[in-house]
Amino acid sequence: MRDVIYHDRPRKTPMEKAIRFTAIGTALSVLTAALSILFVNVDRSTREQARTSLHQNVVQAMVQCYAIEGNCPADIGYLEANYGVRYDGGKFRVTLDRQKDGMLPVVTVSWK
Repeated sequence: MRDVIYHDRPRKTPMEKAIRFTAIGTALSVLTAALSILFVNVDRSTREQARTSLHQNVVQAMVQCYAIEGNCPADIGYLEANYGVRYDGGKFRVTLDRQKDGMLPVVTVSWK
């Protein structure tokens, strides 16, 4: 009786092992791809929030400038120098487009 070895489960063939490793590799690849997509979406959302926040800050500073001085600022540099607008010029492009006299300029904030 000592010659017989009993196993609870049968041994896996090399083909079964290869299929198992392939399945695990595929599952890890899919998980990695899903996490990459998630991080890209989070980054995109964060960037959009930063752009929107800067736009709101510029508009608020323009309204404050108009209320205090009675005229619209000529450019974004004036708002930076006098009304505390701060932004990363390497990331954002801020333009003020004057439509008509006496009206607030249209603010455009975009990524460089």
